[in-house]
Amino acid sequence: MRGPVCMLLPCALVMSAGCAASRHAEWRSSSTLVVAEPSADADRLWNSILDTLRGHGFQIDRVDRPAGVVTTLPEMSKQLFEFWRRDVATARDTWESTLNPIRRRAEVTLTPPGEGTWQNLAVAVYKERLSSPDRQFNSTGAAYQYFGDSLPSTTGHYRVTTEHDRWLDLGRDPAMEDRILSEILAAGWHTPPPGS
Repeated sequence: MRGPVCMLLPCALVMSAGCAASRHAEWRSSSTLVVAEPSADADRLWNSILDTLRGHGFQIDRVDRPAGVVTTLPEMSKQLFEFWRRDVATARDTWESTLNPIRRRAEVTLTPPGEGTWQNLAVAVYKERLSSPDRQFNSTGAAYQYFGDSLPSTTGHYRVTTEHDRWLDLGRDPAMEDRILSEILAAGWHTPPPGS
């Protein structure tokens, strides 16, 4: 009985990785547009950007309309049991953030107005994984303190604290970028460029 259960997790990971790979060619992180600035369309565009980011659980950090930049603070990513969260786009990414502490931050940029128009919308979502030194313990009682800061590390530190933690860059998340971009464009303000 144990065999089939042990095989379930690897099979789920392989299937979700396969689904992600087959869609990878369709992902996009930018779109050409023509939106006059200032205008009602530009106001709707900015509201759509902010509403979409907030809707995915990101906390807004910077809004710089003259420069065309919106950034968010890093947020811990959705785990498997957090079905209500919307900051992870694929099953593979959900498994990854369940097995490792992962955080994401988003950045939306518009090209500065050229002759009074925004001309390109781009979305970037960056992923980072927490790296923390291993704690050493040699008794059952010490195992209860494993997630605290009272145990020494295997690398020689007397105590492991949050100062020893590092966030490692995992690159960008194209699936989440595509989802955010699609939702911003679906808000109804989008005007196709001339000649398209």
